[in-house]
Amino acid sequence: MQKYYSENWNQATEKFYRNASQYGELRWCVVDGHKFDIPYVLIGNGPHKVVINSGIHGIEGYFGSAAQNMFLDQFAKNLKPDFLQKYTIVLIHVINGWGMQNRMREVVDTKHGGLVDLNRNFGVDFSRPGALPQNPKYDLAHDILLARPDAVQKKNAIKKFYHKHKKDGAWDAVSRGQYKHPYGLFYGGAAPMTENKMTMRIYDKVMDGAKSLTSIGLHTGLGRFDRKRGRVTRQLMVPHPTEHKTSNYFTGLLVATAVIPDERAKNGPVLFGDLVDCLEARYATPDLPVYAADFEIGTGEFSIMSPIYKCMDMGNARYDLLNCGRINKQTWKNLTESWYPSDARWRNAALDGARILFVELIENLKQR
Repeated sequence: MQKYYSENWNQATEKFYRNASQYGELRWCVVDGHKFDIPYVLIGNGPHKVVINSGIHGIEGYFGSAAQNMFLDQFAKNLKPDFLQKYTIVLIHVINGWGMQNRMREVVDTKHGGLVDLNRNFGVDFSRPGALPQNPKYDLAHDILLARPDAVQKKNAIKKFYHKHKKDGAWDAVSRGQYKHPYGLFYGGAAPMTENKMTMRIYDKVMDGAKSLTSIGLHTGLGRFDRKRGRVTRQLMVPHPTEHKTSNYFTGLLVATAVIPDERAKNGPVLFGDLVDCLEARYATPDLPVYAADFEIGTGEFSIMSPIYKCMDMGNARYDLLNCGRINKQTWKNLTESWYPSDARWRNAALDGARILFVELIENLKQR
């Protein structure tokens, strides 16, 4: 299983294009002056598009890249001609190459400043800064999250904030996305990022002549990792409540993978600038259904404390950058482990989870 993982963007990309060129039409999305091209492959020529993207959050891309290389090695060669006349399988490899190379979840905006979470940068109207989405509840946590790193005091302060605000929406607001603090957590940016524009350019080409879209993003971070047993959770996160057609679609498509609807989304999207919501708004029509979700492999050891540790690690990294100009080694290690554990059991279990997803996806699509 370890053969599918890579140590850097160059190695991951080389593995991908070497494998992808054997089974489909390999393409590249290239922008002059941008160091990290995005390769993608189209397998088949059917009008029903099935897209699996990886690496929107760069530090997670090592798992997503590994899962896509496993798909090419173990699944692509077994797809039958009749299946590929109905479906086109598309793998978009490591959207955030800079983040992957630098072991960062976000990407640096060299023009405007800040650390931009690419999954808060889709479908946002940046032409009117005064009309950007507002998230005032995030402000309640900002100073706590970016306070001086202290393993005890800061952890306790964030934990206290969590327990005080877990029911009034302020804790959820931390990860929703915000456009006020360039070095705050889950910052959505001041303009469309190059990586986001490249991603939508790829989707636009894929969707030309499409009759439907099923899109799944590969992610890590949400859910549990049981170190003693070497087990991870695997969840398909649907940004709609249970009764929504997208939730019903994925629940019918997947059995062994937990499908988690979001009941908070009854009145609209929960996350700002989310790719999943952007895809639906951009392409869905009464005649062209769009089903989009994110597949999450768990990395946390403790159900309550893991989100607190993740926020603390992200906040500590920003404190280091703002006050020291660089992230110190311990902070960097903690941040990396939050999203991409070095434990070999986790990495094997993560790919096992991806394999289960791929088996169900292909086998059940055959029946439709």
